[in-house]
Amino acid sequence: MNSLLKNKNFQILFLLYSSALMFLGRQLNVGLPNFDDTYYAQKAKEMFASGNLWVVTHNGLPDFANPPLPFWLTSLAFKIFGVSGYAAVFFTALLGVAAVYLTYILSLHLFRNGWVAFFSAFVLIFPGMFVDSSRRGMVDIILAFCVTGAMYFFVKGLDNRKFYLLFGLMTALAILTKSVLGGFPLVIAVITLVWSGRWKELFSGAFIFATVLALLLGFSWHIVNWLIFGQPFLDANFGVLLLNRAYGEPAQPFYYLGYAKDFLKNYWPWLPVALVGLFQFGKRAFMEKDIRYQLLFTWVVAVFLVMSTSRNQTLRYLFMIFPALAIISARTLANWLPERVKEKSLPAIFGIVMGAVVFVNATPFQVKVTLSPNSVEVRQLAAVIHLNTPSGQTLGSYRLSMHNPRNALLFYSDRYLDDPIAETQELLGRVDDQPESTWLTSIQEFQKLQQSHPDRFYLIQSNRKYAYFTSAKNKENIRYDFSGISLPLIR
Repeated sequence: MNSLLKNKNFQILFLLYSSALMFLGRQLNVGLPNFDDTYYAQKAKEMFASGNLWVVTHNGLPDFANPPLPFWLTSLAFKIFGVSGYAAVFFTALLGVAAVYLTYILSLHLFRNGWVAFFSAFVLIFPGMFVDSSRRGMVDIILAFCVTGAMYFFVKGLDNRKFYLLFGLMTALAILTKSVLGGFPLVIAVITLVWSGRWKELFSGAFIFATVLALLLGFSWHIVNWLIFGQPFLDANFGVLLLNRAYGEPAQPFYYLGYAKDFLKNYWPWLPVALVGLFQFGKRAFMEKDIRYQLLFTWVVAVFLVMSTSRNQTLRYLFMIFPALAIISARTLANWLPERVKEKSLPAIFGIVMGAVVFVNATPFQVKVTLSPNSVEVRQLAAVIHLNTPSGQTLGSYRLSMHNPRNALLFYSDRYLDDPIAETQELLGRVDDQPESTWLTSIQEFQKLQQSHPDRFYLIQSNRKYAYFTSAKNKENIRYDFSGISLPLIR
């Protein structure tokens, strides 16, 4: 039995199949969260509708926050599967699977040890942060895939310079995913080559070509949008979105320890192993000048230190170092454990992975955001809002938050929620001026309106969370005939 479990091809097939089931299981009707999934899905939906691959829009207006690769992929998924929540997460899940595979083969290439390779993939998958994010329609898993692919081809390029071309291509895709943050593979590669004494490699034709390819192709979207929009694009993308968001906000005391706190809270049970492993890898990197240890140590430490200088810290931004941490943890454990223990652990590891697959696909339990239904109340109201709010007309917002449920509502109903108002007198005045307008509020706030101003409003539809309403004067114009549209609008 163990001979089968140690078989490389069997391990790879098992990891691909199991991770695909974990990342894509129970996705058909779970829905997308308001933050940030529907925000990205809406951009892809508009790109799919317009056919314009170079100008990213949100609610019809140019949006410079994100490069287009994730939206290209999601638009392709929309073309294949139709516009749906499932399609919005499809390529994130698929590239999450690919990141697991790349972690396996990179570890195997570096250390020529099947147990280390398989356990590296296992550490990447668990704990559940990586699984959870691979089931969401965001960009961080795509970036992790691109960075891991770039580092794998960089390592291959050390033996065969032809692979530098793929290193440059993967780095370009990383930049097209997360702008300047996608350039980390170049930084890691340069530091590693200089540190290992192979700095002459930097001036080889193959590496120079890979670097030029990465920068030109990677920043092609930036160049195109700069040519179209000029200085406003540069101000928005590099000014507001990068410099101000990362470094312009007032600093909290010890803000640079934010990622350390996140790891201390979330990276269990691997945190102690990873920390000891980092120390040992750093020691061997400095003392033995082993390029394998220099690469992995640089990959983790350089990214972590640079990202820790940012005031906008979210742990998923560091998913690009999770494959390296997984390999370091697996290699460290392999050095500690006797061979017989590693042999006996294989069935348990396979069992844990299979148990997770069953949990995701064959149980009703709801854990974390991606196994719980999302945006349920918005999806319930989406069709009636779409029917009764004309295209191009905003939906009024009364005492709701600025951004919630704006993103989900736009994606599921194709109608934009206006900035909220809080004063009842302002609501009354605006409804009197535009009696045909329609509004969204919480069910509790609508009940208060009904009590304080009876007969002024007409409830179009409500659920346990939201009330969609209009003025009593507009009651006769409200429609409930859905025969002309397919339901649900977006699944």
